[in-house]
Amino acid sequence: MQYRGLALALACACFLTGPVCAQGKLPGVFKNFKITRALRARWFNKVRFQVNNRLLTVPARSQAANALALRLTSPLLRTSVLEPAKPRPLSPAPKNIRQAVFTLQHSPQTRGKGSAFAVNINGKIWGVTAKHVLNDIGREPYIELFDENGKPFYTQITTLKEGHLRGADIAIFKIPPQLGKYIAPLEADETLPSPRNPAQSAGFSHGNFAWFNKIDVLFSSTHRILARYQDFPVLNGYCGSPLLVNGKAVGVFVGIVGNTNTQRAAWRALLDHKPINDFNQIVPMQWVRRLAEQVETPGQSVGTLVRVLGRPITHLTPDEAVLQIVQFRNGRVFKQIPACPFMDYLHLERFFDIEANDKIRVVIQRNGQPGTRPTELWYDLDISTGTLAGPADSHSMR
Repeated sequence: MQYRGLALALACACFLTGPVCAQGKLPGVFKNFKITRALRARWFNKVRFQVNNRLLTVPARSQAANALALRLTSPLLRTSVLEPAKPRPLSPAPKNIRQAVFTLQHSPQTRGKGSAFAVNINGKIWGVTAKHVLNDIGREPYIELFDENGKPFYTQITTLKEGHLRGADIAIFKIPPQLGKYIAPLEADETLPSPRNPAQSAGFSHGNFAWFNKIDVLFSSTHRILARYQDFPVLNGYCGSPLLVNGKAVGVFVGIVGNTNTQRAAWRALLDHKPINDFNQIVPMQWVRRLAEQVETPGQSVGTLVRVLGRPITHLTPDEAVLQIVQFRNGRVFKQIPACPFMDYLHLERFFDIEANDKIRVVIQRNGQPGTRPTELWYDLDISTGTLAGPADSHSMR
């Protein structure tokens, strides 16, 4: 019986993946098992890309593959009729959104591209992308736009300010004035989106314009927004694109954290075990404004306040990032976890079993000047007395 079941499973697998014309050649119970191309297509979601305002459909593996597998084998058990799948409607991107996003590349001849967009901050137009995109294409890339006849042309730009790769993974640049008639900048909104807010996004995957008309916001903090992009998977080149709520830019897409890593992450409890595959990371819009302020008023920009257990620790600037948090008990390291930009530092009790005499150390890394190593700053919070020691660099604390 064991081998008979294995043989039946192998036969089903070969039949499902084999050519349609092979249906009539199988004996016995398989004669009533009608597999058509349409039915086979039900194993895949319909994924749509928008290329120059044209919708293209490509296959992507369904998240409900296991459930569909059970339904596909139902003719072996009963004579039920499967209704054809109804595709999800996908509306085209609004014209002003399409004119706000563009690609960055090393030179007009190169193929590797990243996404970027234009945004209005305090009356000035800035170009925004992800910092790690510049690590791939250089600090003086070309932006690709299209003239009135739809012909592409390229303009070189220079990056003005960059954030920390492990924190505000973003960079800004000035939009040349002569490009104003080809670009429609977005308005910035620093309001953090909630799961109740309908969100969208637009950018470029492999150089093709892509429009997400439904995004689920999972978690928002001043350091990171986590989201799930529903309509199709994010591909290479999408980093640097905007997250949109009511047509306004609320953040910058900077990458994906795979499900394998998130299952082991110490901050996983923040999401209350939501059943998702990957996390899409977005840097909130306030960090873009802070970068712009560092360019406009050097030395006067104020960072975002970091609180630990309700106690103010320091103001975090865009070129700084929290690296790790260490718990000391009886003078020894009791627990340490690597920090993530979307950790809720205000409620560390969700990550640590804190006692009255413990000490908490927050390790912050600051970008160095070009050609120099980053600096680490340590802040120690004594739980029993509420006193804060620091900042001190890593050498003086050893």
